[in-house]
Amino acid sequence: MSRTPEYDRRVVVDRAMAVFWTRGYSQTSIGHLVKATGLKPGSLYAAFGSKKGVFLEVLDEYNRSFVREIRELARSRSSKIDAIRGILRRIVDDSVTGKDRRGCLAVNALLEMAEHEPDVARRIDAHNRAVRDGFSGLIRAAQARNELPATKDADAMAAFLVNNIWGLKVNCKTRPDRAALEAVVDGVLAALKA
Repeated sequence: MSRTPEYDRRVVVDRAMAVFWTRGYSQTSIGHLVKATGLKPGSLYAAFGSKKGVFLEVLDEYNRSFVREIRELARSRSSKIDAIRGILRRIVDDSVTGKDRRGCLAVNALLEMAEHEPDVARRIDAHNRAVRDGFSGLIRAAQARNELPATKDADAMAAFLVNNIWGLKVNCKTRPDRAALEAVVDGVLAALKA
């Protein structure tokens, strides 16, 4: 008879996420994960199969949470262009205050692993498609409210927006200047409205 795990998997994934996000995949050891999660090595391997198994679940959860946020904004009654502006400004705020100096976990994984790890590349590609689809829905909702021009292709605008978000998140890893980042946000919003 197998034992029932005596831990909250979501808590373990969140703690592991903090380690991978701070250290990167290659600089994270099972020892780091054991210390952060409180699980013994055998329990980590039993639950996730490997360090990479832990990382893939962390990456999936990180990606799902951002897609959920975008979809919730698309369904909300609030202004859609304000929602897009809010996402962009939060990235700037988190970057400038140092809260998110780690950058984006998905961008970091792409840069560190995607070339040599096809399953990571596939996950990031699927995540990008889901984010673009989410933003397409948000943009269509903004077009229906006359907040954005209905004549522009929502999918193309979503791809443009995602590309700029990734660029902002890469800048998070430096010591960014708020004025420069806010100018990027203003430029993105102006391009969407043009």
